Amino acid sequence: MLNFFSFFFSVTTKFFYLKKFSSLIVYSNPPILPLIPYAFNKLFGTRFIFVAFDIWPDNGLKLNGIKENGIIHKLMDFINKRVYGNASDVILLGNEMKEYVIENEIAPNKNNLRVIPNWFSNESAVQNKKVMNEEFKEIKKEYSFIVLYSGNMGSFQDMETILKGILNFKNHQDVFFIFSGHGNKMNDVKEFLTKNAISNSKVFGFLTGQDYIDALTVSDLCLVSLEKGIEGLGVPSKTYGYLAAGKPVLSIMSSRTDIARDLEQFDCGVNVIQGDITGFEKAINKYYTDPLLQKTASVNARKLYEAKYTKDISVGKYHEMITGKNPNSEKMWRTDYVQR
Repeated sequence: MLNFFSFFFSVTTKFFYLKKFSSLIVYSNPPILPLIPYAFNKLFGTRFIFVAFDIWPDNGLKLNGIKENGIIHKLMDFINKRVYGNASDVILLGNEMKEYVIENEIAPNKNNLRVIPNWFSNESAVQNKKVMNEEFKEIKKEYSFIVLYSGNMGSFQDMETILKGILNFKNHQDVFFIFSGHGNKMNDVKEFLTKNAISNSKVFGFLTGQDYIDALTVSDLCLVSLEKGIEGLGVPSKTYGYLAAGKPVLSIMSSRTDIARDLEQFDCGVNVIQGDITGFEKAINKYYTDPLLQKTASVNARKLYEAKYTKDISVGKYHEMITGKNPNSEKMWRTDYVQR
């Protein structure tokens, strides 16, 4: 909370700098930040575009992080009514998010809602298949099939299905599980693996740079999950990195999400519902026991990425939205932004 408000007041000191722009893009993190461009819109007619990475206050309420009808809940309702109603465009990361804000009457105007996914910014690195990290090299030598979970292991992620699912692969001679990231469930993951003496797995810290690229490179299947009922409140953007690297994806979430639909349409992964342990195990065995199928799914994953989720595609949509020009002929985009 201190970080939210300190950043908010830091940006207010940029008042005269921001005043020179005809359009502003604002993100939902921190969730009180959109009040600033809303004020500029009312004072100077400045156009602002709101990018919703999360749906506040609903995500806090779902996880019992804030009190219903408490101060934060009421503050966020106050902000939402003004931001969603006055933004020239509201960007949502997936169609399930768009459906959520419409069904829950968060957005008073359906016409300003647009779906533009995030993107993976280090695409060139995943094209280089050379592994630098010695530990990952050794894991790849010992195990023929590696499953990767990366990113947040927090309240929004269904880690229980994953952990129960890997019990039947306990100490498997060919299959290894890499966990990379952080979050309030990270210690639970470590304790589960230790308690059950699962030797063919390891929890790493939050990997960045070449170490993360190496983890992607050695992996044969990647995991992404959401807790039941969280769908529509956000989209796990790490999926785009998986696809950019040409990795089949095993997702654990509602079949109504864009990710689940894409995996089925492009035949590059499997989606299972939360708690479906048998489905989870079958999905891993599907690719482990059929290297040719795994290779085909890998090619299809890259095709999905190139068809829908490259940086050029998503940034191009922003470009066209702001300028009204077709971005296909544009080779560069210039962005001015406020740094803390």
